[in-house]
Amino acid sequence: AAGWQLPLSCSMGASCSMSRSVLSLAAGVGRAGGEEGALAARVEEEAAAERAARLTALLREAEAVVRQSVPELRWLLRHPLWLPVPLAPLCKALQWESAEVAYLLLAALTDQRVLLHSRDPLVAFSAASALRCLLAPLEYSGVFIPFLPAGLMPLEDARTLLFDCSTPYLIACETLLVARLGAVPDVAVVADLDRGAVHKAPSTEWFSARAPPVLSLCTELAACMGDCIRFRQSGVQVACLRFVVDVLNLGSGFLASSRAPADDAARRQLALLRTFADDVTSRCRAKGLGADALASLQRARLQSEGAILADVCDVALASAGEARAERLTADGGAWHRGGQDNWAAGLLGDAAPHAGGLAAQLAGGGEPAPVCRQLRHVYASQSFRQWWLQPSRTRSPDRLQWMEFRAKGIDLSEYVRENRDSLAVLEQSVSQRIHDLLAKASVDGVERAAPQEGDPYRREGLDK
Repeated sequence: AAGWQLPLSCSMGASCSMSRSVLSLAAGVGRAGGEEGALAARVEEEAAAERAARLTALLREAEAVVRQSVPELRWLLRHPLWLPVPLAPLCKALQWESAEVAYLLLAALTDQRVLLHSRDPLVAFSAASALRCLLAPLEYSGVFIPFLPAGLMPLEDARTLLFDCSTPYLIACETLLVARLGAVPDVAVVADLDRGAVHKAPSTEWFSARAPPVLSLCTELAACMGDCIRFRQSGVQVACLRFVVDVLNLGSGFLASSRAPADDAARRQLALLRTFADDVTSRCRAKGLGADALASLQRARLQSEGAILADVCDVALASAGEARAERLTADGGAWHRGGQDNWAAGLLGDAAPHAGGLAAQLAGGGEPAPVCRQLRHVYASQSFRQWWLQPSRTRSPDRLQWMEFRAKGIDLSEYVRENRDSLAVLEQSVSQRIHDLLAKASVDGVERAAPQEGDPYRREGLDK
C-alpha cells in the first residue's frame, strides 16, 4: 500500500492536470466555434439581405414593366375574342361530344348553376375559363370561381357555397372536394371532366340538341372537334360566337330567319311593341322633350324590351300551340267526313296520301320547330338583360362589325382569325418584356426557383 501511494498520487495529479488542460482546450475550441458560428450567421444574414435587395429590385422592375403594359393588358382582358386559355382541355374532357359542349354553353347562358370537377387542377381551371370565354359577346353575370381547391375553405362552407347558393355560378373544383362532400347538388349541372359525364339539371329539360337553334351549333361544332386530330380551336370559337350573335341579333338571327308560326307570332308582337315605343318617342320629341329626357326614355324602352322578350316568346308559343291544335282538329274532322273508316289509323300515318294532314304534321313533315322555345330561356337570363341595357358598350363600332356580320358581308371565320393574330402579337410583346426581365435577373444572379415535381402549375399552359 505504501509503495502504491506515491505512483497513485502522481498519476492522479497528472490526470487532474491533463483534465484541466483538456477543459481549457475545449473551452477555447468552444469560444472559437461560437465565434465561427456567429460569423457564419452574419454571413448568412448579409447574403439573405443581398438576395432580398436583388429580389426587391427585380419586383420593382417587374412592376414598372407591368405598368408600361397596362394599356395592352387592359385591351386584351376586355376584348371579347381573347382566349386566355386553350379550348382543347374542355372539349377533350367532354370526349369531343358537340352536344355536351352545346349543353354546357346553354347552361351558362341561362343562369344555371354549373359545377366542373377534375382530379387535375389544370384541366378544371382551363375548362371553366374556356366556357366563360365562349359566352362572348355576353359576360358571365353569376359567381365565377375558375378553380376552388379542396382545402381552401372548411367543408361546411364549401357545402353551403355549392348546395345552398341562390345565385347562378360557374365553379371548377377538385374531384377530391366532391368526394369529401359525398354528393353533388341535384339542382346543378355537374360535369365530371375525368370521365366525360355530364349530369343534367332538372331545370334544363327544355334543352334539345336536335331542335333549332341548338342543332345548328352542334352541327358546326361536330365539324371541327371530332377528335384530337380534327380539332380546330378557331372553329369552336367561331361556332359559339356565331350562335350567341344569332341569338342576340333579333333583326337577322335565329328569331328573324325562322319560319315557325310561333316565331312569326313573336316577331309580330315585338314589332308591335317597337311601333308603340317609336310612337311614344316621336310624340315626346314633338312636345319639345329635352335630350336627357329622351335618353332616359330610350333606356327605359330598352329595359322594357329586354325584360318582356322572354314573355313574348311564351305568349307566341301558347298562341301558336292553340292555332295548331285548331288546325289539327279541323284536319281530323275533314278526314272523318271524307270517309276515313279508321281515324286512329290516319293518326298513325295510314293516310299518307292526304298531303298536309295530321299524319304528316305528326311525322315532322309539317311545321318547323320554333326557335323561341329554347331562346326564351336565354332571353330571361341576367347576362342577356345586362347586355341589352348597355348599348354604348355592347353595340360599339368594333363589336358591331361582327354583330352585323351577315348584313355587312363579313366572313366571321376570317374576322376571328385576324383578331386572334393581332391579339397574339400584342400578347407576345407583353410576355417578351417579362421574359427579358427574368433573363436579365438570371444573369445578375437572382436565382429562379425550379417548380417542384408535384406542382400542378409546372406544366406548359398556365404562363398566361
